[in-house]
Order: sequence, then C-alpha cells, then structure tokens
Amino acid sequence: MEAELCNGQTFLAFPRYIVALHVGKHIVMILDNARIQHVKLLEPFLKEYEHRLTLLFLPPYYPNLYAVERIWSWLKGSVIVNRFHATRKKIRKW
Repeated sequence: MEAELCNGQTFLAFPRYIVALHVGKHIVMILDNARIQHVKLLEPFLKEYEHRLTLLFLPPYYPNLYAVERIWSWLKGSVIVNRFHATRKKIRKW
C-alpha cells in the first residue's frame, strides 16, 4: 500500500486491509507512535476489532528500537547521498 498523503484516513486503510487479509486470526501490530496512529477516526474501528487486533506502541525517542531508522540512516548516508531523484519512480529504478 502506498499513498501520496499520510493521514488518519489513509492509516486506517492499513489495519482494515490486514484484518481482512487475516480473517479469524488475532493480529498484533507494533507501531511507532506517529500522530496518525492515534486519531479519533480510528476509535470505532479499534473498538469493533478489539478482540482480533492489538496495537503495541514503541516508546517515543528510542530510535535504536526502530529498525527502519537504521535503514533510513544507511540510505541517506550511502545510497541516495548527493543524488537528485525527481520522482519516487526514478528512485526505484535507480
């Protein structure tokens, strides 16, 4: 799933997709505490699926726990440093 704009509505599409994909299973999602993961828009969905979906939030300000932060650091320092890519498509091709 890729969206141009990340907001509560686009984030809600992700757990909806995961719940629909894994029917009958309990799902645990580990999240990084981004604001869009706490919007009121999610509350009815979370209430409806509280028996099947558990959200665990990593503590704030612990970048060592976020594997993606290490990936971003490597990308910024080694892969995309000093290069201009006009679009995401060009980054993918590169």
